[in-house]
Amino acid sequence: MTITDPFVSAGSNIGLLRPVGYVRISLDREGAGLGVARQTADLNDVADRLGMPRPEVVTDNDVSAYSRKRRPGYEEVLSGIASGRWNVLLIWHVDRLTRNPKELEEIVDLANQTGLRIETVKGGRVDLSTGEGRLHARILGGLARYESEHRSDRIRRKMLQNAEAGLPHGGMRRPFGYEPDGMTVRPDEAEVIRWAMGGVIAGRTLRALVGELNDAQVATSTGVPWSVTVLRKVLIGGRIAGLRVHQGRVLGPAAWPAIVSMPRWELCRAVLTDPARRTASGNKPNRLVSGIALCGRCGKVMRAGGNRAGARMYRCASANHLRRRGDLVDDVVTRFVVGWLARDGVTFDVPDIAVPTHDLRARADEVRLRISQVEDALVGDPTDDLKDVSVDGLKRNLARLRGNLEDLERDEKLTALPSALHGVTAENFPGLPLDRRRSIVDYLCKVTVLPTSKGGHAGEESIDVIPHPERFPAAAAA
Repeated sequence: MTITDPFVSAGSNIGLLRPVGYVRISLDREGAGLGVARQTADLNDVADRLGMPRPEVVTDNDVSAYSRKRRPGYEEVLSGIASGRWNVLLIWHVDRLTRNPKELEEIVDLANQTGLRIETVKGGRVDLSTGEGRLHARILGGLARYESEHRSDRIRRKMLQNAEAGLPHGGMRRPFGYEPDGMTVRPDEAEVIRWAMGGVIAGRTLRALVGELNDAQVATSTGVPWSVTVLRKVLIGGRIAGLRVHQGRVLGPAAWPAIVSMPRWELCRAVLTDPARRTASGNKPNRLVSGIALCGRCGKVMRAGGNRAGARMYRCASANHLRRRGDLVDDVVTRFVVGWLARDGVTFDVPDIAVPTHDLRARADEVRLRISQVEDALVGDPTDDLKDVSVDGLKRNLARLRGNLEDLERDEKLTALPSALHGVTAENFPGLPLDRRRSIVDYLCKVTVLPTSKGGHAGEESIDVIPHPERFPAAAAA
């Protein structure tokens, strides 16, 4: 009985061919892999024309061969060829395989080690076993790389030109709040931006805002759930304030309309970029003053933790010096805040909403830059004006600059953080979300849990709540 292999014809060795097709497109503008599909069809036609089996196809869709990003499909092809899984490589053109000279040499070495046969749709066979064939492949690869570099230069110049004119870059990703043209405001998303910005200004955390957006199934412009990083990027990005930003630098007004006013955007940005803002990862606080109240024995923070007789406790996070019932502490603090807000004639040292002026922020940025220059000079890389300054002089300058920066950052903070009080009343404070109440307490109060004598009663008198002495010195001293 004779068994006929459908891929083997009499007098041929076609049955020994194990082809793989590699297809790649660096920018899938249609978003459906159609460019890859076209290349696959062409590779199948080449296989049919050469009388060999149609190849297993490995794809890298929307991945550039010029960039340094990983190409999983390309790596799989090289691994399969090296292991003997495939011995014929079908590609659309040499530049679909690589535009990197180093990678091309690796392929040349691989072909010489394995006897790999390479066939292309545009150009026929690439014979890497001869010097002439290798030269031809290197020329094609070099031309492809030149084309990529030249195109990148053109794109960079065009992007800068668009930025200087206040125009959008274009591209595949639609900016949240705008239509795909980047110029027309999308009203429903604009309302989401204004809502989120209002939450930040009111003292809410990005994590809490993201949770509400995702619970309400409000998606990003790409259709995926929100993350803290994405929301923060939208809110501090100048686009929503009608600013044209290019490579992190504001070039001027944009051609598209703003979604929020400049003062409100400046305020939100000041809050989100405040160095004192808590951004550390970890468990979300679930008590009013966890991480805010201080231990009266050592001065370290108190945190929620542990139970006693069924009651949740605050405890000293440093050495467990003190413990106090959580409901007692929260109740005392809440009554203090409500009482303060309810008093007639209560005023604060700064307005409810204020924005750091451009002059203040510019001076702080200048000091930060100068600090970095002095620090560089101290490690042997001075600017021209610091070359002749002694080490002691540099150290004195550094200490003075750091003191100036502390003053400027304190002024910046005092003009922005009172926004946490905006719209807060004695009536609505107890019902506000926990993250906002925490922000208000942290701004208004200094809370200290006092030690008691051995066997003494730990009642309300052991919870010391005063106006924050740095922000309200007159009230704290009264």
